[in-house]
Amino acid sequence: MSTKNPLKRPLLASSAAVALLGTAALTIPAGAGATANAAAVTTVKICLAVTTGQNAEVTVDLPQAAIDPLLSHTPSYLGPCASYGTPSALGNGTVRTYAQLEGSGKPVSIGFVFPKETLQNLPATMTDQHHCYDVDGNGTVDEHTECMGGHERPLDLPAALTNSPGIPYKWALLNFNKMGHGPTGIYDTQHFDFHFYTQSKAERDAIRPGPCALAINCDDFATSTKPIPSQYMPAGYIDNGVSEVAMGNHLIDQSSPEWHNQLFTKTFIYGAYDAKISFLEPMISKAYLDGLATGANSNGCFPIPQPQAWQQSGWYPKDYCIKYRANRGDYTVSMENYQHS
Repeated sequence: MSTKNPLKRPLLASSAAVALLGTAALTIPAGAGATANAAAVTTVKICLAVTTGQNAEVTVDLPQAAIDPLLSHTPSYLGPCASYGTPSALGNGTVRTYAQLEGSGKPVSIGFVFPKETLQNLPATMTDQHHCYDVDGNGTVDEHTECMGGHERPLDLPAALTNSPGIPYKWALLNFNKMGHGPTGIYDTQHFDFHFYTQSKAERDAIRPGPCALAINCDDFATSTKPIPSQYMPAGYIDNGVSEVAMGNHLIDQSSPEWHNQLFTKTFIYGAYDAKISFLEPMISKAYLDGLATGANSNGCFPIPQPQAWQQSGWYPKDYCIKYRANRGDYTVSMENYQHS
Protein backbone atom coordinates (compact mmCIF):
# COMPACT_ATOMS: atom_id res chain seq x y z
CA MET A 1 0.00 0.00 0.00
CA SER A 2 1.28 3.47 -0.88
CA THR A 3 2.06 5.75 2.03
CA LYS A 4 2.19 8.91 -0.10
CA ASN A 5 0.09 11.75 1.24
CA PRO A 6 -2.17 13.10 -1.58
CA LEU A 7 -2.40 16.42 0.26
CA LYS A 8 1.37 16.89 0.40
CA ARG A 9 1.67 18.81 -2.86
CA PRO A 10 -1.10 21.36 -2.18
CA LEU A 11 0.15 21.77 1.40
CA LEU A 12 3.63 22.49 0.13
CA ALA A 13 2.21 24.94 -2.40
CA SER A 14 0.18 26.64 0.34
CA SER A 15 3.27 26.96 2.54
CA ALA A 16 5.13 28.44 -0.39
CA ALA A 17 2.26 30.87 -0.96
CA VAL A 18 2.57 32.13 2.60
CA ALA A 19 6.29 32.70 2.07
CA LEU A 20 5.64 34.52 -1.19
CA LEU A 21 3.05 36.72 0.45
CA GLY A 22 5.69 37.64 3.00
CA THR A 23 7.99 38.60 0.15
CA ALA A 24 5.26 40.76 -1.34
CA ALA A 25 4.60 42.49 1.99
CA LEU A 26 8.29 43.28 2.43
CA THR A 27 8.60 44.76 -1.04
CA ILE A 28 5.53 47.05 -0.99
CA PRO A 29 6.95 50.57 -0.60
CA ALA A 30 6.64 52.02 2.87
CA GLY A 31 4.38 55.02 3.19
CA ALA A 32 2.25 54.03 0.21
CA GLY A 33 -0.66 55.24 2.35
CA ALA A 34 -4.05 55.69 0.74
CA THR A 35 -2.86 54.26 -2.57
CA ALA A 36 -1.85 50.98 -0.92
CA ASN A 37 -5.11 50.88 1.06
CA ALA A 38 -7.16 51.35 -2.11
CA ALA A 39 -5.13 48.70 -3.92
CA ALA A 40 -5.63 46.30 -1.04
CA VAL A 41 -9.41 46.41 -1.63
CA THR A 42 -9.03 45.24 -5.24
CA THR A 43 -8.08 41.62 -5.66
CA VAL A 44 -6.39 40.02 -8.65
CA LYS A 45 -6.16 36.35 -9.55
CA ILE A 46 -2.56 35.17 -9.71
CA CYS A 47 -0.74 31.87 -9.99
CA LEU A 48 1.74 31.86 -7.11
CA ALA A 49 4.90 30.00 -8.08
CA VAL A 50 7.98 29.12 -6.08
CA THR A 51 9.87 27.73 -9.08
CA THR A 52 9.03 27.34 -12.75
CA GLY A 53 7.87 23.77 -12.07
CA GLN A 54 4.14 23.21 -12.49
CA ASN A 55 3.92 21.24 -9.22
CA ALA A 56 4.85 24.30 -7.17
CA GLU A 57 1.98 26.54 -8.29
CA VAL A 58 -1.30 27.53 -6.65
CA THR A 59 -4.06 29.90 -7.82
CA VAL A 60 -5.07 32.60 -5.32
CA ASP A 61 -6.79 35.99 -5.25
CA LEU A 62 -4.50 38.66 -3.79
CA PRO A 63 -4.65 42.41 -3.17
CA GLN A 64 -3.53 44.48 -6.14
CA ALA A 65 -0.69 45.93 -4.05
CA ALA A 66 0.92 42.50 -3.74
CA ILE A 67 0.92 41.68 -7.45
CA ASP A 68 3.84 43.70 -8.83
CA PRO A 69 6.27 42.62 -6.08
CA LEU A 70 5.38 38.98 -6.66
CA LEU A 71 5.83 39.29 -10.42
CA SER A 72 9.19 41.01 -9.86
CA HIS A 73 10.65 38.65 -7.25
CA THR A 74 9.11 35.26 -8.08
CA PRO A 75 8.14 33.26 -11.18
CA SER A 76 4.45 33.88 -10.43
CA TYR A 77 2.15 34.99 -13.26
CA LEU A 78 -1.27 36.57 -13.71
CA GLY A 79 -4.46 34.56 -14.00
CA PRO A 80 -5.29 31.04 -12.91
CA CYS A 81 -2.48 28.50 -12.97
CA ALA A 82 -1.91 26.88 -16.35
CA SER A 83 -2.16 23.30 -17.49
CA TYR A 84 0.29 22.15 -20.14
CA GLY A 85 0.65 19.92 -23.16
CA THR A 86 3.59 17.64 -23.90
CA PRO A 87 6.86 19.53 -24.62
CA SER A 88 8.76 19.09 -27.89
CA ALA A 89 12.45 19.87 -28.34
CA LEU A 90 13.43 22.88 -30.45
CA GLY A 91 16.69 24.83 -30.48
CA ASN A 92 18.32 24.66 -27.06
CA GLY A 93 14.94 24.41 -25.37
CA THR A 94 11.42 23.13 -25.86
CA VAL A 95 7.99 24.35 -26.89
CA ARG A 96 4.64 23.25 -25.50
CA THR A 97 1.06 24.43 -25.32
CA TYR A 98 -0.70 25.76 -22.24
CA ALA A 99 -4.18 26.81 -21.18
CA GLN A 100 -5.52 28.96 -18.37
CA LEU A 101 -9.18 28.34 -17.60
CA GLU A 102 -11.72 29.90 -15.28
CA GLY A 103 -13.57 27.61 -12.89
CA SER A 104 -16.51 27.65 -15.33
CA GLY A 105 -14.27 26.29 -18.08
CA LYS A 106 -14.11 29.58 -19.99
CA PRO A 107 -10.62 30.06 -21.48
CA VAL A 108 -8.55 32.94 -20.19
CA SER A 109 -5.50 32.21 -22.35
CA ILE A 110 -4.60 29.41 -24.78
CA GLY A 111 -1.12 29.50 -26.22
CA PHE A 112 2.41 28.31 -26.77
CA VAL A 113 5.13 28.75 -24.15
CA PHE A 114 8.87 28.31 -24.62
CA PRO A 115 12.00 29.36 -22.73
CA LYS A 116 14.43 31.92 -24.11
CA GLU A 117 16.87 29.08 -24.93
CA THR A 118 14.45 27.77 -27.57
CA LEU A 119 15.45 30.66 -29.84
CA GLN A 120 19.12 29.60 -29.68
CA ASN A 121 20.69 27.02 -32.00
CA LEU A 122 17.57 26.73 -34.17
CA PRO A 123 17.67 24.48 -37.27
CA ALA A 124 19.91 25.93 -39.97
CA THR A 125 18.24 24.31 -42.99
CA MET A 126 15.23 25.58 -44.90
CA THR A 127 12.92 22.68 -43.99
CA ASP A 128 12.81 19.26 -42.34
CA GLN A 129 11.75 17.89 -45.78
CA HIS A 130 8.60 16.28 -44.37
CA HIS A 131 6.39 17.88 -47.04
CA CYS A 132 8.12 17.97 -50.43
CA TYR A 133 7.11 17.33 -54.04
CA ASP A 134 9.06 17.38 -57.29
CA VAL A 135 6.83 20.04 -58.82
CA ASP A 136 8.87 20.56 -62.02
CA GLY A 137 9.46 16.83 -62.50
CA ASN A 138 13.23 17.15 -62.92
CA GLY A 139 14.01 14.24 -60.59
CA THR A 140 15.25 16.36 -57.69
CA VAL A 141 13.55 18.33 -54.93
CA ASP A 142 14.53 21.95 -54.29
CA GLU A 143 13.92 22.56 -50.58
CA HIS A 144 13.55 26.30 -51.23
CA THR A 145 10.68 25.97 -53.72
CA GLU A 146 9.37 22.40 -53.50
CA CYS A 147 9.32 21.77 -49.72
CA MET A 148 6.84 23.41 -47.38
CA GLY A 149 6.27 23.78 -43.65
CA GLY A 150 9.77 24.67 -42.46
CA HIS A 151 10.56 22.69 -39.31
CA GLU A 152 7.29 21.56 -37.74
CA ARG A 153 6.41 20.55 -34.20
CA PRO A 154 2.90 19.03 -33.84
CA LEU A 155 1.72 19.54 -30.25
CA ASP A 156 -1.13 18.25 -28.14
CA LEU A 157 -3.29 20.66 -26.19
CA PRO A 158 -3.75 20.25 -22.42
CA ALA A 159 -6.40 17.67 -21.53
CA ALA A 160 -7.99 20.18 -19.13
CA LEU A 161 -8.69 22.34 -22.19
CA THR A 162 -9.85 19.75 -24.70
CA ASN A 163 -12.12 18.13 -22.07
CA SER A 164 -13.89 21.44 -21.41
CA PRO A 165 -17.19 22.17 -23.20
CA GLY A 166 -17.24 24.68 -26.03
CA ILE A 167 -13.58 24.28 -27.01
CA PRO A 168 -13.22 24.03 -30.83
CA TYR A 169 -9.41 23.61 -30.79
CA LYS A 170 -8.13 20.05 -31.27
CA TRP A 171 -4.32 20.36 -31.47
CA ALA A 172 -1.56 22.85 -32.24
CA LEU A 173 1.33 23.15 -34.67
CA LEU A 174 4.50 25.22 -34.53
CA ASN A 175 6.48 25.85 -37.71
CA PHE A 176 9.92 27.45 -37.69
CA ASN A 177 10.85 28.94 -41.05
CA LYS A 178 14.59 29.61 -41.13
CA MET A 179 14.43 31.58 -44.37
CA GLY A 180 10.76 32.43 -44.31
CA HIS A 181 8.54 31.60 -47.27
CA GLY A 182 6.70 33.39 -50.04
CA PRO A 183 5.46 35.75 -51.18
CA THR A 184 8.90 37.19 -51.92
CA GLY A 185 9.50 40.46 -50.13
CA ILE A 186 6.65 39.83 -47.70
CA TYR A 187 7.19 36.74 -45.54
CA ASP A 188 10.66 35.66 -46.71
CA THR A 189 12.25 36.46 -43.38
CA GLN A 190 12.98 34.15 -40.43
CA HIS A 191 9.76 33.59 -38.49
CA PHE A 192 7.45 31.25 -36.57
CA ASP A 193 3.91 30.12 -37.39
CA PHE A 194 1.75 29.30 -34.36
CA HIS A 195 -1.29 27.27 -35.46
CA PHE A 196 -4.36 26.49 -33.36
CA TYR A 197 -6.30 23.85 -35.30
CA THR A 198 -10.07 23.41 -35.34
CA GLN A 199 -9.52 20.73 -38.00
CA SER A 200 -8.55 17.25 -36.82
CA LYS A 201 -4.93 16.22 -37.21
CA ALA A 202 -5.96 13.20 -39.28
CA GLU A 203 -7.74 15.44 -41.80
CA ARG A 204 -4.82 17.84 -41.90
CA ASP A 205 -2.33 14.98 -42.41
CA ALA A 206 -4.42 13.79 -45.36
CA ILE A 207 -3.76 16.99 -47.36
CA ARG A 208 -1.43 15.46 -49.94
CA PRO A 209 1.63 16.76 -51.77
CA GLY A 210 1.32 17.55 -55.46
CA PRO A 211 2.12 20.02 -58.26
CA CYS A 212 -0.47 22.73 -57.54
CA ALA A 213 0.07 26.00 -55.63
CA LEU A 214 2.47 25.35 -52.73
CA ALA A 215 3.32 21.71 -53.51
CA ILE A 216 -0.24 20.54 -52.84
CA ASN A 217 -2.26 17.84 -54.61
CA CYS A 218 -4.52 19.51 -57.18
CA ASP A 219 -7.74 17.88 -55.94
CA ASP A 220 -6.84 18.94 -52.37
CA PHE A 221 -6.08 22.43 -53.68
CA ALA A 222 -9.60 22.60 -55.09
CA THR A 223 -11.06 21.43 -51.77
CA SER A 224 -8.97 23.86 -49.75
CA THR A 225 -9.96 26.86 -51.87
CA LYS A 226 -13.72 26.31 -51.80
CA PRO A 227 -15.20 29.72 -50.91
CA ILE A 228 -15.92 30.40 -47.26
CA PRO A 229 -19.56 31.55 -46.90
CA SER A 230 -19.47 35.33 -46.54
CA GLN A 231 -20.82 35.43 -42.97
CA TYR A 232 -17.95 33.18 -41.83
CA MET A 233 -15.20 35.05 -43.68
CA PRO A 234 -13.09 37.18 -41.29
CA ALA A 235 -13.51 40.91 -41.86
CA GLY A 236 -10.94 42.35 -44.26
CA TYR A 237 -9.46 38.99 -45.27
CA ILE A 238 -8.95 37.80 -48.83
CA ASP A 239 -8.27 34.45 -50.49
CA ASN A 240 -5.10 34.54 -52.61
CA GLY A 241 -5.14 30.80 -53.24
CA VAL A 242 -2.11 30.37 -50.96
CA SER A 243 -2.82 26.71 -50.33
CA GLU A 244 -0.12 24.38 -48.99
CA VAL A 245 0.54 20.69 -48.62
CA ALA A 246 -0.30 19.35 -45.11
CA MET A 247 -1.89 22.68 -44.22
CA GLY A 248 -4.54 23.98 -46.58
CA ASN A 249 -5.43 27.49 -47.64
CA HIS A 250 -4.24 30.71 -45.96
CA LEU A 251 -6.54 33.73 -45.76
CA ILE A 252 -4.64 37.01 -45.69
CA ASP A 253 -5.33 40.21 -43.74
CA GLN A 254 -4.85 42.75 -46.53
CA SER A 255 -4.59 45.61 -44.01
CA SER A 256 -1.51 44.09 -42.32
CA PRO A 257 1.50 46.45 -42.58
CA GLU A 258 3.73 44.03 -44.55
CA TRP A 259 1.33 44.36 -47.49
CA HIS A 260 1.87 48.13 -47.44
CA ASN A 261 5.64 48.43 -47.88
CA GLN A 262 6.50 47.84 -44.22
CA LEU A 263 8.74 45.17 -42.72
CA PHE A 264 6.93 42.03 -41.56
CA THR A 265 6.94 41.67 -37.77
CA LYS A 266 3.63 39.99 -36.85
CA THR A 267 0.27 39.22 -38.38
CA PHE A 268 -2.74 36.97 -37.92
CA ILE A 269 -3.69 34.33 -40.51
CA TYR A 270 -6.84 32.24 -40.83
CA GLY A 271 -6.60 28.78 -42.38
CA ALA A 272 -9.32 27.24 -44.53
CA TYR A 273 -10.20 23.82 -45.89
CA ASP A 274 -13.37 22.54 -47.55
CA ALA A 275 -15.17 25.89 -47.11
CA LYS A 276 -14.50 25.96 -43.35
CA ILE A 277 -12.05 27.79 -41.08
CA SER A 278 -9.48 25.13 -40.17
CA PHE A 279 -6.93 26.99 -38.03
CA LEU A 280 -6.12 30.32 -36.37
CA GLU A 281 -2.51 31.46 -36.68
CA PRO A 282 -0.39 34.24 -35.21
CA MET A 283 2.71 34.53 -37.42
CA ILE A 284 5.69 36.32 -35.80
CA SER A 285 9.24 37.12 -36.91
CA LYS A 286 12.13 35.85 -34.82
CA ALA A 287 13.51 39.39 -34.77
CA TYR A 288 10.31 40.61 -33.11
CA LEU A 289 10.55 37.93 -30.41
CA ASP A 290 14.23 38.73 -29.82
CA GLY A 291 13.24 42.37 -29.40
CA LEU A 292 10.83 41.51 -26.58
CA ALA A 293 13.64 40.05 -24.49
CA THR A 294 15.97 43.00 -25.09
CA GLY A 295 13.27 45.62 -24.47
CA ALA A 296 13.32 46.89 -28.06
CA ASN A 297 9.71 45.69 -28.40
CA SER A 298 6.96 45.74 -25.78
CA ASN A 299 4.66 42.95 -24.67
CA GLY A 300 1.24 43.42 -26.13
CA CYS A 301 -2.11 42.11 -27.31
CA PHE A 302 -3.53 42.81 -30.75
CA PRO A 303 -7.10 42.59 -32.10
CA ILE A 304 -8.08 39.62 -34.25
CA PRO A 305 -10.43 40.60 -37.09
CA GLN A 306 -13.67 38.68 -36.62
CA PRO A 307 -16.18 37.03 -38.94
CA GLN A 308 -19.86 37.90 -38.57
CA ALA A 309 -20.43 34.39 -37.20
CA TRP A 310 -18.60 31.13 -36.55
CA GLN A 311 -19.52 27.85 -38.23
CA GLN A 312 -19.00 25.90 -35.00
CA SER A 313 -20.24 27.24 -31.68
CA GLY A 314 -17.69 27.68 -28.90
CA TRP A 315 -15.12 30.02 -27.36
CA TYR A 316 -13.24 32.25 -29.83
CA PRO A 317 -10.55 34.87 -29.12
CA LYS A 318 -10.76 38.56 -29.93
CA ASP A 319 -7.04 39.19 -29.29
CA TYR A 320 -3.71 37.49 -29.80
CA CYS A 321 -0.87 38.30 -27.42
CA ILE A 322 2.93 38.13 -27.60
CA LYS A 323 4.86 38.38 -24.33
CA TYR A 324 8.26 37.83 -22.80
CA ARG A 325 8.13 37.04 -19.07
CA ALA A 326 11.46 38.16 -17.62
CA ASN A 327 10.69 36.62 -14.20
CA ARG A 328 10.34 33.21 -15.89
CA GLY A 329 12.74 33.68 -18.80
CA ASP A 330 10.13 32.53 -21.31
CA TYR A 331 7.85 33.64 -24.12
CA THR A 332 4.13 33.13 -24.55
CA VAL A 333 2.18 33.46 -27.81
CA SER A 334 -1.48 33.21 -26.97
CA MET A 335 -5.09 33.85 -27.92
CA GLU A 336 -7.10 35.73 -25.28
CA ASN A 337 -10.24 37.79 -24.59
CA TYR A 338 -12.64 34.96 -25.38
CA GLN A 339 -16.27 35.33 -26.38
CA HIS A 340 -18.74 32.49 -26.82
CA SER A 341 -20.36 32.24 -30.23
